[in-house]
Amino acid sequence: MAKTHKSKSTLKDRVRRMFKNNELCTLAFDALEEDIEVQTLLEDSNRMAIDRLGYSDHGHIHSLIVTMNGMRLFRILTDVVSPTIVQEETGTIEDAQLIVLLGCYLHDVGMSVHREGHHEFSVSIALPILNRILAKVYPKDLHKQVHVRGHVLHAIQAHDKVISPSTIEAGIVGIADALDMTKGRARIPFEAGSVNIHSASAMAIERVTIHRGKDRTVRIEVSMSNASGIFQIQELLEKKIESAEQLTGHIELYAVMTGSEDRILSEQLRIL
Repeated sequence: MAKTHKSKSTLKDRVRRMFKNNELCTLAFDALEEDIEVQTLLEDSNRMAIDRLGYSDHGHIHSLIVTMNGMRLFRILTDVVSPTIVQEETGTIEDAQLIVLLGCYLHDVGMSVHREGHHEFSVSIALPILNRILAKVYPKDLHKQVHVRGHVLHAIQAHDKVISPSTIEAGIVGIADALDMTKGRARIPFEAGSVNIHSASAMAIERVTIHRGKDRTVRIEVSMSNASGIFQIQELLEKKIESAEQLTGHIELYAVMTGSEDRILSEQLRIL
């Protein structure tokens, strides 16, 4: 008798399970994964980021990881924080989760044009994509399509660290983006010879964990092998959290040292 092997769970499978009870998200996610334009844009975004500019991954894997981060943050935060679309009574909690999903997945498609101003390019490029995706999700509700589209476009625009998000959903998207900072993301440009403080700092990040906090709603721990990882945390993640003013007070951020060599920091350092 032939042996049977359990199929390995892919990153896509893991992401999809995070919103298995939300039919809106499942429908939109499957549509994004099957959309030739979206997948080609992610391919070209990675080509621009890695091959041309020597930056970190901005392609399909990054989109999936950011989406997973966004879903984790959303699940914990919405136990105590009401999403903006719910507060404004233009949508439900399911709609809010969809906004986070779409914002996370599409935030970097503008990298296919250029790094500089990519958040603005992403808004322009995402508009027709959102029109067709949301028409599938809400086929009989044009009002909902427009409400959700506006929220998603704002989240995409505001994921840049110099722009302060004005909604809970957009704040989650920006922070979720910044949480994809582990050394795996930096390895390609680093090994290709693009060695700078950004890549060196990213190579020090071992893992990022998101779970329920003790003093605040969410606890984020960034484990790093040496102190250079602090640059990555403070220059990107901390700024993203602080710019999301509606969420800042709900998040505690810690840097955790994983090694003992040449330690200049304590084993655990609270940053926020």
